[in-house]
Amino acid sequence: MARPRKSPASPAKTERKAPASSRRPRLDPQPAERSSDRVARDLLGRIVAGEYAVGAVLPKEDELAESYEVNRGVVREAVKLLEVHRLVRPVRRRGTEVLEPLRSMSPEVLAAMLVPNPGKIDRKVLESFLEVRSIMDAEMTALAATRRTQADVRAMKKLLAEMDAALRDGPRYGKLVHEMGAALARAAKNPVFEMLSAFNARVVTDLESAFAATRPASREHLDGLRLLVDLVEAGDAAAARELVANFHAWATPRILAAAALASGEPLKTALEGLDK
Repeated sequence: MARPRKSPASPAKTERKAPASSRRPRLDPQPAERSSDRVARDLLGRIVAGEYAVGAVLPKEDELAESYEVNRGVVREAVKLLEVHRLVRPVRRRGTEVLEPLRSMSPEVLAAMLVPNPGKIDRKVLESFLEVRSIMDAEMTALAATRRTQADVRAMKKLLAEMDAALRDGPRYGKLVHEMGAALARAAKNPVFEMLSAFNARVVTDLESAFAATRPASREHLDGLRLLVDLVEAGDAAAARELVANFHAWATPRILAAAALASGEPLKTALEGLDK
């Protein structure tokens, strides 16, 4: 599906550009993406990038349809998707108004912020995400140590056994790491933590090249998780919190460095802040 050859609000003609799907981040691509999804994805990226300012009005349906070379029904459905993401709202006698992306709770918005252009990870946005993740993860684990049940502990120990068996299978091990995060979230007895755990798993999966070095399928990594589960079982919230906080303090600069390298930044820049 072609990206608009010109801004719908501009009368000037420009030459055809590459398809939107090849120029906007596709962090969670679908096998057979619908036309409305492609249009919504491109418009979402443009809103997050500020091409459509907060408070501005999107071009009319017929203009967007012509620009994206689709029918008006496709545009209408795409705009409805943006409404679901809380990026736009219909205003009577005015049109479709653009809302503040930072007030959206959609993971698609964060995905577009993290990867504003193909192959380029926004290091500052990633650093902000990791800062929040480290705080939430430490507190979630402390709560898990306080509120866990024997059923929770059994589930975590079962996952440890499965991870042990998957040490030679990196992808399988990675999925089990996500499941362990979900198990800890369930042990915290707070459904919001379960949602945030799923949110984190989405980001880690999307940016696998940046996170891979900090969660390898290795005996050392598994032993760290085993220690964490032991602390949760023992109800030692303070020690569990400290262990997780120390892990994030170690992992964050390495994730940022890997993200910078994956984005093509010079080695010296990528290694800034990384402990030798």
